[in-house]
This record gives sequence, C-alpha cells and structure tokens, in this order.
Amino acid sequence: MVRDSGPILDEFLRRLDKQKVDLPHELVVLYYGKGKDTLKRLQPYASKIIQITPGKFDLGICRDLVCKNASRKYIVTVSVDALPVNNSWLQELVTPLISGKADIVQGEIQCPKENDPNYPNFFYWEHDYGFFYTSEEKSFSKNYGDIGLSCVNMAFLKEVWKNCKFKDASYCEDKIFQKRVFASGYTSIFNRKALVIHAHSYPTIKAVFKRVSNEGFGWKQVGEKYSIFLLIKDLLRFDLHTLALKALLENKLKYRSEILFFFIRPVALYWGNHFTKSIYLSPVFQDDNTFAFRLLALYNFK
Repeated sequence: MVRDSGPILDEFLRRLDKQKVDLPHELVVLYYGKGKDTLKRLQPYASKIIQITPGKFDLGICRDLVCKNASRKYIVTVSVDALPVNNSWLQELVTPLISGKADIVQGEIQCPKENDPNYPNFFYWEHDYGFFYTSEEKSFSKNYGDIGLSCVNMAFLKEVWKNCKFKDASYCEDKIFQKRVFASGYTSIFNRKALVIHAHSYPTIKAVFKRVSNEGFGWKQVGEKYSIFLLIKDLLRFDLHTLALKALLENKLKYRSEILFFFIRPVALYWGNHFTKSIYLSPVFQDDNTFAFRLLALYNFK
C-alpha cells in the first residue's frame, strides 16, 4: 500500500528488482495517494497497481484487497521502508513455504546503522526493538505462538490468507491475522536470514503519540486490553528513564519525542486502547518515513 512517498521508494524498488529468485512472480501494489509522480515510479516495477482514495484507507480491508488480487500460490508482504540487506532475501523468505516446512514465514527486521542515508534522523528508541518495550504484547505472544508476525517482512500461503484474512483490524492487522493463523493450526517459523532493515522518524511528540495510540486502538480490535495496571507498571520503568537520561547527556537524543518517549508510549497506548474510535490518519502521519504501513507489496509465486 503506497501513499505518496519519498526517495526510499526508489531504493526499495531497486532492491526488489535485484532479488535472485528462480520462480515467476508478480508485484501487486495498492496506491492511496493523490500525486502522479509516485505512480510513474511504480509502473516499471509493478505488475498490478490498485488505486483507492485516501479517505477509504483501512489497513485490514486494504491488505485483503491486495491479497485478493494476487494470482499466485505464495504471498510476500513487505513495507516500502523495509529494505532487503542482500539479493537472497526473497528466496530465503519463500523457500520454507515451497518446501512445505511452514505455512507462514516471518523474516528478521533490524534497525539501520547510524547515518544510513535511507533513514535520516530515524527515531533513537527503535534501536534493539526498544520502541516496543511496553507490556501489551507479552501475553498475546505467549498465547499465540511466540512469534510476532509482522507484515513489514512476512510470507505465507495464499490458502492461509483465504482462511484467516486481515479483516476487522484497522491497525495491528498482522496480530489479528496471527490470532487466526494460530487458531487454525498453521505452522509459523522465523527465518533470520530473510533480513530487512526498517525504521521511522517521529520528530514531534504529536507524531509519536498518534503512532502509539494507533497501536492501542489496534490491540483493542484484536481483543487485547492494556490495563491501568500495565500502564502504571510501564510508566515506572526507572531503568529506562535512567537510560534516556544517559542518552540525553551523551547528546544522542535529537527530539523532545525521544527524550520523553518512556512517558509518552504508555499513555498513548492506554489512550488508544480505551478512548479512541478510529486510527489517526492526520497529515502529520502521511509524511515520508512516519507511516509504518505506506506500502504493501505482494510478491506472488507459482
């Protein structure tokens, strides 16, 4: 799923084009932007481009729409801001499906190195998965397979999608998919060799608050409650506040959103989980490198 995107789109498409894989495939993209420039950049690479108006965007519905338009047996989902680190990424992701070892393959996602030109000023606390330090996912992961499925870098059989789908989730749609996958008895594996780098920039408190509030709303749709007890527990992580103070003194934090992050995230998560009626899709969230799900690219294999 693509909204109007920046230079990282071109790098993403170049890296996809260099993948070494023997099987025939197609690239299916859903575009929900307004400009013609992004469409022109997509056309040389995409087999199918589905267009909708921005106002009709819904993560679960849109992912299902693109999967429905995929004509082959194996499906790969990857975000436009997730860059494969080598030319064998795609083969690594689909091989366990082709061999029958798994029904779903979750690839590795890592933070880029400092000064990576593709991720200027990315959010400091995305290092080592620090962005997701709160407690909302722990019981879910334990109950549903201990693999955190993410559409940022994932492959599955089209048959799996037909039986599980992403519907009923405007955000965290990969978690509702995981819940259904587990209940249906499908096999999920994690493949570290299928590696992408991935990060975002949240330069304002408003941007990071809305991003995390969306997570809270998504978890509510999945059926997971972020309680007041978990809120207080996560707010009182003095080890992380100490870490933030140290990073501040070492001049590693660029924005107030990074300085205050360990206060912002629990509050925003609770707010989204209990009070919001829909996800935030404000202009703040539609700038380059601030939206986690601007693109759903589907590679489809026979």
